[in-house]
Amino acid sequence: MPLITPALRRAQASSSAPGLAASTASTATLAAQSLPPLPAIAHDAATLARVAPPIKQIHSEEDVHVWQQSEAYAVYTLFVQRICEACVGKPTRLPPPPAATAAKEGAVERLVRLLYELNSWTDSIEPHAKPQRFGNLAFRDWGARLRQRIEKLHHELLPPHLVAFAPELGAYLLDAFGSFTRIDYGSGHELAFFVWLSMLYRLGLFTDSTWGEVADPRVEEVLGLEVFPLYLLVAWRLQDRYGLEPAGSHGVWGLDDFHFLPYVIGAAQLRSQSALRPSHVNAVSAHASILQDQLGSARDPATLISRALELPSSLLSGNEGVVVPNLYLSSLLRIQVLKRGPFHEHSPLLHDIASSVPNWIKLHAGMLKMYAAECLSKKVVVQHLPFGKVGLVWPDNPAPVAGQATVPPARGMALGGRQGNLGSLGVPTARQGASVPPARATGSLGQALAMPRTVPPTRLQPSTAMRTPSAHTTLPRPPQDKPPSS
Repeated sequence: MPLITPALRRAQASSSAPGLAASTASTATLAAQSLPPLPAIAHDAATLARVAPPIKQIHSEEDVHVWQQSEAYAVYTLFVQRICEACVGKPTRLPPPPAATAAKEGAVERLVRLLYELNSWTDSIEPHAKPQRFGNLAFRDWGARLRQRIEKLHHELLPPHLVAFAPELGAYLLDAFGSFTRIDYGSGHELAFFVWLSMLYRLGLFTDSTWGEVADPRVEEVLGLEVFPLYLLVAWRLQDRYGLEPAGSHGVWGLDDFHFLPYVIGAAQLRSQSALRPSHVNAVSAHASILQDQLGSARDPATLISRALELPSSLLSGNEGVVVPNLYLSSLLRIQVLKRGPFHEHSPLLHDIASSVPNWIKLHAGMLKMYAAECLSKKVVVQHLPFGKVGLVWPDNPAPVAGQATVPPARGMALGGRQGNLGSLGVPTARQGASVPPARATGSLGQALAMPRTVPPTRLQPSTAMRTPSAHTTLPRPPQDKPPSS
């Protein structure tokens, strides 16, 4: 992770080649790229016999290295990138609430109904009136209802031949909306939802998987542009209603207090156009014509996600159509609504990225690298991720982590100062005593996904050189407001 296709690699090289005019770099675009299919989860008796509730397996930095080299990691990161490619150049579509009665519902409609049911609980479970310092304890009541009904929800979602997988699926959905103990939410909970979604997809809930592979761009588009935004609606309303704390937040030095994937997918949505450039997107989100004239008092999560805004022409370059709504701009609008003060003070990392990256090709590739480094490679995030026996599988005999190199302690900003760049986005923030293994993939899928020098355009493979950071790379660690918890 991340899988950078040859076309994307060439586009990055050409957009940053010395001697090219700045306008050429800033107008670079890239259409959706072809990626390998995902391995399907079998439904045979042997697979069904292995189904069991997932358990946590990551307890140390060495376990994080095992996770990075595992087949489960390769499958998950490929799923994320397939969703991104399916969303390139397409707007967010928040699905409407389902009808009270429906003669026949497909799998997507049942999933939408499930998420809207969870959203309705946020209305029915009132916050506790007693003042509380960190979050509202009513969130635990919401979590208790989810735990009580988790089996019923899966029985209503899954067809009869997939109900047996509910014990493994339930653990991920239960962890997808925050910690009911700490009353917080972070990118680890977002990760749990995406793992749950990937498992449903690989089980063939939405498409046929009888040939051992799953690759349906139409379904992936729906998951990225309709289902995931609906999940964001549920998560944002929970954060607002019960005052959830950011889990493991870097404070102002983090990308976002709660989420990461909306920026990854949102950058992919904008990758095929150059009218709205990264250097202008923050200014667009703060423009009075949007915050005051078009949004006004309607600043609820549903409006921020689904409103097709008219962007100010003074901040656009050319007449090319901009993809709106998109998750990147929606996430920026949410920050503008919730936070006060100059953007570069409360969100310096987003400000730094926008001022340093010339086009959405580089920004999307950088977001993929940063997601791998700051979410999937951090023990404080993935230590809460459970592993089962059929979906997200922990290797039985993990390869030993050899040739480790110690990363010396460092201080400073993650992106190299106020004017930083995306060159460091693929490297995890260094920690004292942390060690980084050499880039190496093991397992049958890990070996299959190693990118050769020449690959047919329809079977592009991930570069193992980008799956884990270099053993000799150091990166300053940003200051933290408090010790991370998840």
